[in-house]
Amino acid sequence: MNSKFIILWIFIVGLIVISCNTHQNKTPEGKVNDSVSVNLPVKTKESENKQKVIHCEPFSMDSIIEGYHILYKSRANGKIVTTYPITDGKGKDTICYACQDVILTVTKDGKDVVLNRKIQRDDFKAFIPKNEISKYCISNFKITDVTTSNLKLSINLCIPETDICFWFDLIVSDNGDLKIKEEVEEESDM
Repeated sequence: MNSKFIILWIFIVGLIVISCNTHQNKTPEGKVNDSVSVNLPVKTKESENKQKVIHCEPFSMDSIIEGYHILYKSRANGKIVTTYPITDGKGKDTICYACQDVILTVTKDGKDVVLNRKIQRDDFKAFIPKNEISKYCISNFKITDVTTSNLKLSINLCIPETDICFWFDLIVSDNGDLKIKEEVEEESDM
């Protein structure tokens, strides 16, 4: 009797184990899933990039000039500009910089919104070569001139930590039009 009891006990335990394994691998339709799920760590962009990202100094302005209320503020946009210095050629001295946008809001006489817009690096694609624009960041933004019919702002896009820059004037008219004009520096005979 002991051998029949042991065989019966092994049979019952076997059914329980098989039943548990079958229920764990069933899909919602009741079909048995023959694949095994393994949770593997996923490399994220942050773990691959062991470099520290350097953020630009944030800037903002809230000013009222000649009836215009001008509000602008820089904000990181999640894009990264990576520089590859020539010093070792192996990427060990690569530096990453956070890229930023400028949120610009202009109202006139305290009531009419003239412009509410995000100024981005890509707004300058017509002036900066397509294969080069990803190397540049907005580095400076300021009010340069205000008249009764428009205002002029100055913006620089530079390769971080260099003096390689493009200078632009942004002209905002009363009807909300935004015009971008590149400032060209004239060479002088020295």
